[in-house]
Amino acid sequence: MLYLRWLETARRFADLPALFDGGGVMTFAELAAAAQHAPRAGEAVIARTGGRGFFVEILRAWRDGRAVIPVEHDAPAPVLRRPPDEGTRLVKYTPGASGIPRGIFLNAAQVIADAERLVEAMRLTPDTPNLAVVSLSHSYGFCNVVLPMLLHGVPMRLLSLPFPRVVEEAFHQHAALVLPAVPSMWRAWQRAGILKDAPLRLALSAGAPLALALERQVFEETGLKIHNFYGASECGGIAFDTSETPRESAEIIGSPLPGVRVDVARDGRLQVTSDAVADAYDAPRGDDVLGNGVYLTRDLGFSDPQGLVHLLGTTGGAINVAGRKISPAKVEAAIMATGQVLRVRVLGIPSSDPERFEEIAALVEVPAGVTPAALKSAVAERLQLWEVPRHWRFDPAAWALGAVELRKLFTAVPQTGRGCGILEGFP
Repeated sequence: MLYLRWLETARRFADLPALFDGGGVMTFAELAAAAQHAPRAGEAVIARTGGRGFFVEILRAWRDGRAVIPVEHDAPAPVLRRPPDEGTRLVKYTPGASGIPRGIFLNAAQVIADAERLVEAMRLTPDTPNLAVVSLSHSYGFCNVVLPMLLHGVPMRLLSLPFPRVVEEAFHQHAALVLPAVPSMWRAWQRAGILKDAPLRLALSAGAPLALALERQVFEETGLKIHNFYGASECGGIAFDTSETPRESAEIIGSPLPGVRVDVARDGRLQVTSDAVADAYDAPRGDDVLGNGVYLTRDLGFSDPQGLVHLLGTTGGAINVAGRKISPAKVEAAIMATGQVLRVRVLGIPSSDPERFEEIAALVEVPAGVTPAALKSAVAERLQLWEVPRHWRFDPAAWALGAVELRKLFTAVPQTGRGCGILEGFP
């Protein structure tokens, strides 16, 4: 079903650009030819970001009736607890709100439903490219950028880095763009002064809470309205802020997308009902509610009389660093794997920078002879840069503290320097 949809897209827009990148322009016809000649897929396909091959791998999987698992170009291969279900065409491998990496299985109809919903709500069209600065392997980038291109002919410009100078150059190359990003990117671009007169038909922010001060400042300085977007890997898009002026409250995440119903469960969590809800996890937990069109999120919130959804907080365990969901368990495992620690506890603490939202903190017990520099160097070899703890404590007395008290301990001590972390209590 998905490959047939792609073939129709490629036929309709054959001679038009599908991808703008460092290599120039790749048309839909050229991408279709590359996918057609790709080797046969005998099992689920791992598609790595980083170039045109990423899209060929997606299409190769769908052509041969297999699931595709998008991942970062340098990430380790995902480890699923069980193979994808029959009919699964997309596996989102993510820590999600729980903080525990696992796969989410979606069939073709669910993938198509999410793409159609986003294209309709955001009025995405083939004449306005998406500027791809967020990770295309994550649900946000895959659903908002990749699927509109493959299933609806909405082209994209690939950028290797979201640096202001690089983004500004892309602005000069197009008459109009759609830009899905995260709050930390919007802050960097605002500070660099590149948003005034930017050719943005739609500016989106997701992945982390969008600070009201940033939204208002950008609007006042440039007239650009950043639209808040809320979704989840388990069900795709949920709500979208369609207002043309800054929100009155940072809790507002927008109105439910067409065909999406948002209810509040007895415990205060938001429950989503839609035809884009995934089938299952590879490793379900006892408190999961996922399937048959219903997903119970880990987020707390409510709907007001105007139908706007408000987000109050989360019950999940993932650490949200500038829109990236980090698994505490993964970071703990990487630190233990260095062989330089006796025990470790990783948690998220509030960031002094609202656009980063949270930062990673680690409480570590080490044997004699281990130095902070050696430990942090060893950890950096096993994790992505954004997964490495920014704050460290080696205080034996801290192990007796609960989660709330430990967070207070980390946030009470001023940071010694950007990226250096806290080394209090090191023996």
